[in-house]
Amino acid sequence: MQITNKTKEIRRTMMCALTLILLSVHPVLGEDAMDYFNLGQKGSNTREKIAYFTKALEVDPGLTAAYEKRGLLYYFQRKYDKMIQDYETYIELAPAKAEAFRMLGLGYLRSGIYEPAIASFTRAVELKPEHPAGFAYRAEAYRLSGKDDEAIGDATTAIDLRGDTRAISEAYKTRARVYRKLGLMELAVADTRSAWQTDPRWSFWSRYWYKYASLEELRGAGLVGIIAVALVLIFGLRLKPPKKDE
Repeated sequence: MQITNKTKEIRRTMMCALTLILLSVHPVLGEDAMDYFNLGQKGSNTREKIAYFTKALEVDPGLTAAYEKRGLLYYFQRKYDKMIQDYETYIELAPAKAEAFRMLGLGYLRSGIYEPAIASFTRAVELKPEHPAGFAYRAEAYRLSGKDDEAIGDATTAIDLRGDTRAISEAYKTRARVYRKLGLMELAVADTRSAWQTDPRWSFWSRYWYKYASLEELRGAGLVGIIAVALVLIFGLRLKPPKKDE
């Protein structure tokens, strides 16, 4: 009888110990990783979101969506080295996606690392050749690399594809810069004007500048630019960070 009671006590102790072990192990089984990820999705500010996504990845390093979400936030913060690292990890773990390669290319482009940027945009174009963004941003990477013919070719392809107005605007701006470098000023002015007309962010300015058809008139409108700079200096105006699809 004494042995039986002792056995029951041992079993009870073992059950308690096992319960404590299961409770302590439970957070690493993956359920809490999604909890942290969802909190990151609902976070009220960038720093909070990054903290939750980071915690989710500490619990589950294979949670690919957290790398993508955190990488995008790093892009908005202009922390391009961290952004590149997250997107490279995401690309290694997740199925190939044009948007991921495009964002990786943007990270390299903003960092001034042009060859990897071109390679990333090329992969994006291969995966989604009907979308102009890959061509538009690769055109800019080509331009910054001194490859003028390739830049004009990609910018023209992006413009011909149509659809994404912000990407089309970027293509016009890139081609205008190359034309200006080559001394083709009338073409440069025409493309600059098209960039303003195409991008909805420039809707107010496009209405104002559309009437300027020549270089002389464009130079004569320089006073407006001076006034805009003065407003920035006086009132501390700041440009908004780029949106996801830029």
